Amino acid sequence: MEQGSRSMRDRLLASLPQPEDLAAYRERVASGLEKNEKALRRERWISVALWIYAVAFITIPLTMGWLRLDTRGGSAFGCGAFFLLVVAAVQLVNHVTSASRTQILKEVKQVQLQVLELQASLQKGAGQ
Repeated sequence: MEQGSRSMRDRLLASLPQPEDLAAYRERVASGLEKNEKALRRERWISVALWIYAVAFITIPLTMGWLRLDTRGGSAFGCGAFFLLVVAAVQLVNHVTSASRTQILKEVKQVQLQVLELQASLQKGAGQ
């Protein structure tokens, strides 16, 4: 059991990137995380706009009396409204999934940088 966990540890440490310049790698990680945050903010705006449009598309014709659901046009409107709600729900699930993925990536990169800093300090201490 000890040998299996040691080999797993060695494999995980070997998969870590070994940057020559830790500060440059830290900057690359920060810029990558910032790109993910921008994409997440864009997804949030798309989700909010889609839900506002869906609610307005459904409620305005019904409350203003422009459309009756017992007519042929009303049935088509109901199908379109249902489709729009499904698309908005899928977009919202996509946004929540992306937000969770970005949060996990942020935490993993933070731990990865800490491990790299510890390795660098150990190598510096062993070299002295």
